[in-house]
Amino acid sequence: MKKYTLIHLQADDKKYLTDGKRIVKSIDIGQGQSEDDWREIDEYEFKKMTATLTPREFILALLNRGVTREQIEELIKSNQQVWAELNYATFIERKNPLLDELCSQFGLTPEDVDDIFGIN
Repeated sequence: MKKYTLIHLQADDKKYLTDGKRIVKSIDIGQGQSEDDWREIDEYEFKKMTATLTPREFILALLNRGVTREQIEELIKSNQQVWAELNYATFIERKNPLLDELCSQFGLTPEDVDDIFGIN
């Protein structure tokens, strides 16, 4: 019978561990897992991975930044994924790579998108 040793990973102060799906401060790695799957992230990356807005909040934020209703509607018509996200998603996640691409069409930078999501 093989014996397995648990490896305990602990994030540094003010940092977190992530495997891209979960975010934790510490974890025990056991059989079938690898510590190489985990990396440390800082507070900014933590906020970026966890920040969400409702579609309504997101659209209102775009309107407040000078994006027009017509621009938003044109983008929704031209992109099925944007249409689905804005019409059927419960929450829009900041970590969605589509956001930076979408917002760049309105002249917004990734930093502007971070600001919309309250990441400073």
